[in-house]
Amino acid sequence: MKNIQKPIPIFYATDDNYIPCLATSLASLIANASKERRYEVNILIEKLREESRRVLEAMATDNVRIRFVPVGERLQAFCHKLHLRDYYTGATYYRFFIPELFPEYDKGVYLDCDVVLTADVAELYKTNVSPFLLAACPDDIVAAVEEFSLYVEAVLGVPAKKYFNAGVLVLNLARMRSLHIEKAFAALLAKRSFKVAQDQDYLNVLCFGRVKLLSPVWNKTPLPLQGKEAAPRLLHFKINFKPWHYDGIPYAEVFWQYAAKTPFLDYFRQARASYSSEDIAKDEAQYRELKRMAQKEAEEALAAMRDGECLAAAYSVEQLLEELFEPTDGEGASSLQVEVL
Repeated sequence: MKNIQKPIPIFYATDDNYIPCLATSLASLIANASKERRYEVNILIEKLREESRRVLEAMATDNVRIRFVPVGERLQAFCHKLHLRDYYTGATYYRFFIPELFPEYDKGVYLDCDVVLTADVAELYKTNVSPFLLAACPDDIVAAVEEFSLYVEAVLGVPAKKYFNAGVLVLNLARMRSLHIEKAFAALLAKRSFKVAQDQDYLNVLCFGRVKLLSPVWNKTPLPLQGKEAAPRLLHFKINFKPWHYDGIPYAEVFWQYAAKTPFLDYFRQARASYSSEDIAKDEAQYRELKRMAQKEAEEALAAMRDGECLAAAYSVEQLLEELFEPTDGEGASSLQVEVL
């Protein structure tokens, strides 16, 4: 019988630097996709080399469509306001444009390029996001690192246990459009400058109180294993947990399994072989600096609270959201409870 189910919208954002990782992520998505479903992979780009396009387009299958969606013009309207540091590029902010760019979709799944699936993404897509803005997993690094926990609570006003990682999202696009999320993002950029996790911080503030928290199996950082853990359905090789840079990363064999299905296996092997002690020292220094920055931002916010200034968490996230969003149905800024499934 012919498959008549609606296609599942998937979104990635990339530039040429992340093509090897994106190809590996796509290989895992395709390998675990149901033959009975259709998938539409939308890759958000500003500029992309023709060679990169050809490699990704060649990965399409009968039921997995791949297309490229330029967002450069939309990005230009925000570029003077965007806050970037280190390895961040404008691509990290593309996810804010998805609701308005794709009015044909009421729901979709956003994935970072450095994730690898071990299950069908259709299972994630089935998540009921009504009446939330999105579903996501708590950020395991933020919860585990004192400096980051203090930062999100003092600077953002978001409890550390409810702060989510924005690399894997089930988006309620219809609801986001009804609340004009892109317009609210622009307004928030004008009011606040978040320096630590940047786009992720903005998304946590904008969606505060309207988030469904998912099981961590859908966004598992390959941290050292601690006892028996549920089998991950999606692995997120973020920060310094990258098998193409380091040995001894848990679940590295899963990454290499899917990298072998791409033209980039030799690229990754060479990257691992050439990653020097100087590179490792640089990674460690950047991570220490990030923690230092988080600590400094938190201390300044707490000092402002003690001085009675209307800064950071002293100016509640609820108050901020009331200013950013115009009520459309009588609901308050944070009327929904966050739940874990």
